[in-house]
Amino acid sequence: MSEQNLNKPILKVLETLELVGITFIRDYIQFLFDGPVLNTYTLPLIKNQNKIITSADFGYYDTLCSLINQKILSAYEDENEEKIAIKFESDIEFFVSLKSEDRNCVEAVMLQLETDGEWNVW
Repeated sequence: MSEQNLNKPILKVLETLELVGITFIRDYIQFLFDGPVLNTYTLPLIKNQNKIITSADFGYYDTLCSLINQKILSAYEDENEEKIAIKFESDIEFFVSLKSEDRNCVEAVMLQLETDGEWNVW
């Protein structure tokens, strides 16, 4: 991790970056930015206007794909609600629960900032 990122909450590094691609892998989703990679092993909930969309809902994957080429306005961990939240310039947000009862495996989210192989794990 570069020295400029050491004093920032780790997810803030994503702010202003553009989502350049999404890879759907058997049981998780990989979000590709201009450098960083975010894996979500607990599938995100999407908030579009006042509607919450889950992975079981029609349009879930299309909504995620619509985020490609959009910049992130905010990215943070909400410790009180035990979730990671990412908001895009279209005002669509997604949330990944960090609660143990919502996890499919030990890790809920992994973030790699650079290609040095180190991952930040929640």
